[in-house]
Amino acid sequence: MVVSSTAYASLEEIAEAAGRCWWQLYVLEDRGLTEEVLAQVVRAGFEAVCLTVDLSAYGLRHRETRHGFEPAFGTRGSSQRFDLTLTWDDLGWVRDRIGRLPLLLKGILTAEDARLALDHGVDGIVVSNHGGRQLDGVPAGITALPEVVEAVAGRVPVLVDGGVRRGTDVLRALALGAAAVLIARPLAWGLAVDGEAGVRDVLRILRDEFENAMALAGCRSVAEITPSLVARAEP
Repeated sequence: MVVSSTAYASLEEIAEAAGRCWWQLYVLEDRGLTEEVLAQVVRAGFEAVCLTVDLSAYGLRHRETRHGFEPAFGTRGSSQRFDLTLTWDDLGWVRDRIGRLPLLLKGILTAEDARLALDHGVDGIVVSNHGGRQLDGVPAGITALPEVVEAVAGRVPVLVDGGVRRGTDVLRALALGAAAVLIARPLAWGLAVDGEAGVRDVLRILRDEFENAMALAGCRSVAEITPSLVARAEP
């Protein structure tokens, strides 16, 4: 589980319940408070920090405006707002505070940014367009994935999120070079329908669909999933 900075339960409670989890970091304007949170992340036994980098400004989310949604800025009820002035140099500041924990960047969509991330010593990349809720018209994660994978050239794992709804989506992502996929909204839907059991059902369905897709594609193992399985439609 990649735990959001806006989670209301304590880090210790989440880590104990999840067993294994990462922390999705949004740096706050109050760097002192962010430093305290990162210290808690390390003490609680989180296994990685995933820094979200595509919030240099809050997107014009018209659907949220229509529904009267108010964004929960800050962390666990704090009134502190996210720091919108981050630069590549701030990766070193984060790294100094998490010690040997792996640091991933979430929100990369181009080869250029992937290479910059490597230059700054990240341990992994998450290709993501923030669920399509930030800048209208940016490519989907699955579209940007091959470009990023090529630029990274196996130096760090590349993950992808956004739009994973079927096991065939997982197959496509792995075929295009992703080390793993991240899933969010389907799990929230399962949680709303039937609590923990609903989440388990969503994961079971996705796994069953993925294994079925592998079998029908002739793949006996994940290692046999290759780009040859994906055909691109011409525009």
